Amino acid sequence: MTYKNGLRFSSPLDQAMISLKKRIHSKKASMLIIDGGVGEGKTTLAVELAEYYQRKPLNYTRQYSMGGEHFQENLVKCYDSQEKVIIYDEAGDFNSRGAMTGFNKMLNRVFDTFRAFKILIILVLPSFSVLDKPLFDKNIPRLLVHCHSRTKFGHFSAYSLYRMYYLKAKMKKYTVPSFAYNHTSPNFRGHFLDLDKEESKKLEKISMDGKKNIVNQNILENRGLVTYKQIARKLGRSEIWVKKKVNKLGLKEKTIYKRHKYFDKGLVLRLKDEI
Repeated sequence: MTYKNGLRFSSPLDQAMISLKKRIHSKKASMLIIDGGVGEGKTTLAVELAEYYQRKPLNYTRQYSMGGEHFQENLVKCYDSQEKVIIYDEAGDFNSRGAMTGFNKMLNRVFDTFRAFKILIILVLPSFSVLDKPLFDKNIPRLLVHCHSRTKFGHFSAYSLYRMYYLKAKMKKYTVPSFAYNHTSPNFRGHFLDLDKEESKKLEKISMDGKKNIVNQNILENRGLVTYKQIARKLGRSEIWVKKKVNKLGLKEKTIYKRHKYFDKGLVLRLKDEI
């Protein structure tokens, strides 16, 4: 089942995607944001738009990412494979202001570094308001698609960069920030359908596995455990340097998860003495 335009989402969202493609071909950094509450179909719409943009099915292994590290790794893979679009599903990647700051720094770094890749980034978030001002000042977010009021099919309201500024300003004034969507006129509204059953099941499994992985990683971090990569970042050294020092000191990991070794965070202070 599709709409009259032959797609699973209504017009003029298809024309907006074409405009994004033209901008990216001009080597201008661009990001499409999809936000909304739980169960509103954000990830479904993200997949539909990604497949329309590249005119072929999504490769979930490298084009769908959950979490910052996974996203950055897949971005390089997409470039090497000449993919044209990547989805970054935040899906609980941060739960504190400090984490949000790191998230925004990562996004700024990505666009500063990978602008020439000509890859459209589709960012899936609970609310676009978590994005910091520098991203907007650089004109990177080009289109916000807010998913809401899902019934048998999804509904969306689309906002340009210009109107996103008004949304952000109004969100600061309301006790319930989401009220801002009711008091800012979108550029256009539309609807979208579910994915076919097979792809929907595939996406649900991948999404659930990713969320479980993020929860388990958070549990390990809350226990004060860190990986080689995290230690290297804190010390400003390479992972190879950290591994060599750990081996030299004869230190053992506390646990192994997803083939990553986790150490007590006290190891960071101990290795500072080795610098």
